[in-house]
Amino acid sequence: MAEAEELVGFVSGNVRRRQVVEALSKGGETVEQLEKLSRIPRLMLNNILTDMEGKNIVRKTKAGFTLTPEGENVARLLKSMH
Repeated sequence: MAEAEELVGFVSGNVRRRQVVEALSKGGETVEQLEKLSRIPRLMLNNILTDMEGKNIVRKTKAGFTLTPEGENVARLLKSMH
């Protein structure tokens, strides 16, 4: 559980990371969809996705990106906090 709390802290500590997790949990998948849903400029979005991929929150797919099981857990925990 400590790892989950650490990941929640990582995501909730940055509004942009939180927006990306929310966009992915709403079905956004491609970088274009995520860009529209989160309203984050592409270069910044790519950097955020790379950071979150390194923390195993998201993973790259053929279509774009998706939440990992850990990322889905983070999304659930974030929703329960608000």
